[in-house]
Amino acid sequence: MADKELLAATNEDIAASISIADDEDDGVDLPSLASDQLLSRKAVVLDLPMYQKDALIDIKFGLYHGNGEIPNVTKPSEEFDGGLLEQTDGDEDSSSLRLYQQLYGYATQGKIDSFKDTIERKLEADEVHDPNARVRLLSRLSPHKNTFLHIAASFGHAKLAAEIIHLHKPLLFEKNFEGDTALHITAKAGDLDTANTLLREALGAENADEVFMLLTLINDAQNTPLHEALIHGHQSVAKCLIEAYPAFTYLINKEEKSPLYLAAEEGFDEIVKLINKKAVEKKPEVCVNGKSPLHAAILGHRNNGTVETFESPKDEKGRTPLHCAASIGYLEGVRFLLGRRLSDSHQMDHGGNFPIHSASSKGHIKIVKELLRHCPDSKELKNI
Repeated sequence: MADKELLAATNEDIAASISIADDEDDGVDLPSLASDQLLSRKAVVLDLPMYQKDALIDIKFGLYHGNGEIPNVTKPSEEFDGGLLEQTDGDEDSSSLRLYQQLYGYATQGKIDSFKDTIERKLEADEVHDPNARVRLLSRLSPHKNTFLHIAASFGHAKLAAEIIHLHKPLLFEKNFEGDTALHITAKAGDLDTANTLLREALGAENADEVFMLLTLINDAQNTPLHEALIHGHQSVAKCLIEAYPAFTYLINKEEKSPLYLAAEEGFDEIVKLINKKAVEKKPEVCVNGKSPLHAAILGHRNNGTVETFESPKDEKGRTPLHCAASIGYLEGVRFLLGRRLSDSHQMDHGGNFPIHSASSKGHIKIVKELLRHCPDSKELKNI
């Protein structure tokens, strides 16, 4: 609450200090805050979240050119960098900078007609016949390397995103400073409408391989859009990505986790079943440090719907999922695994321990009792 009040006060202060020019008034220069005014706000701005700092910086340097209102600094989507406008040297033509500012504002607001008309008016006014002129306008980047498509997608403007792709399709594959495409940003935000729009536009490509390329592009964390959707808990977006191209669901990220592993880890049993059902080619379950998706489900105390999907492989230390469940005191998981395969209670790991030893060494009395209830002879098992 304090941050919101502080931001509101800061916005009022800035609004009192500057006057935003009207979009159609090309003869008005954008004013900026005096240096002493900026310094007086230094402590305030430093305490704000990054996306709010970015918006205030845009205002300070006259980088916003809108409808007479201070731009909304509400966070558009998780992990988005706030859309800083591209820094330019002092030699850039002021009209070009103003044009970019207008297009940026329209992208954040989802104003399709204004966005398109501004570009066309510029080309007509300059009597430009170069077919690449429109591409150059659309390809301009922010300091964080966001394109207009990144910006529109981050604010959830699916229709504008589609129009931008129609104007210049390669923007679908452009990455920002974190290696994110527009689809990565959409997956992080859980925006199903925009995700479907981006996929639909990719599917309309002359080359069907572009869909595969879009879904398999990785960011700096080596995450595909599907990884990001699962990491951020957006199952609906994850489903639409899997349905679009199931073959990429076994790719691993920097942590060597596949989407299947992540889904099991989070207990998304519907996603796990969908991946297994849709997989074009059945591959061995991708392990992380020797642990299968089943180990991930057990270690995450996930529901039996996820657990029952997998077999019972051993990890790099020879431990079965029952060893793992017993060692962390996961009673429900122990009961389920014993009911599914009782023989695992007599499996020994590389350290010579049986599941009952894993439980007793951690003081999980209820687990020990459960193991003895199912397998009374477990009390005779000795570790080596």
